[in-house]
Amino acid sequence: MNAIAAWFGLLASAAMPAYTTYKYLAYAHAPGEFDDAHEAALVTLFIAQLPLCILAAVFAAVSHLDGPAWRRVLAFVIVVAIIAAIGGFWRLAFDSQMGSIIGWAIAMQLMIIAVAGPQPALARARIDAVAYDSANLFILAVFAILIGCTVALALLIYTRGPDGVSRIEYQWSDLAWIVGGYFACRTWSAIYVFTLSFEARGKGYFQRPWIDWAILHILGKPRQYDSDP
Repeated sequence: MNAIAAWFGLLASAAMPAYTTYKYLAYAHAPGEFDDAHEAALVTLFIAQLPLCILAAVFAAVSHLDGPAWRRVLAFVIVVAIIAAIGGFWRLAFDSQMGSIIGWAIAMQLMIIAVAGPQPALARARIDAVAYDSANLFILAVFAILIGCTVALALLIYTRGPDGVSRIEYQWSDLAWIVGGYFACRTWSAIYVFTLSFEARGKGYFQRPWIDWAILHILGKPRQYDSDP
């Protein structure tokens, strides 16, 4: 039974980021085969990763609460409502695409909290690790996109010919390769927490001192970290 639950958890965690990776890489490879609505949906899906990262952190924190399920459900609802009110995320409910993505995530997490009961230590560690990785990877992806835009702009400027036209061709769809890489890393993060390496290490694959150091410098808050394998 535990093996079946582990395989189900693995598939449930990795299936969506894996499918999204495929959608982004397919678009990056042949953007002309997709219409504007598809492009807008992909952009919305990436932007939605910010509130989804916050939801993952709340879900991870609530999973550590013991006692009856209603306490975890109540805590989750209250914290999400406060964050939505303070951050203005409640306005996303009026966006059909963004609202459905976030609404589905909230519904799934509430169902797990209400039905699964208190999570064992290993399950809690997996939830914590995936939530930690998702935050790290989102920040790195945004930074990579900014670097990509900067490099592309520099190339367009410095490769202009005598006629003022750049000798390279750049499309916004090229950034989809970066986002596809982000979702590929999210897929591996979800798979990694079900490996023996995770059970031995106890941390997410992208929970590394050098990654934490880089992100804290990106955010302007450098801090010393102890070494970690």
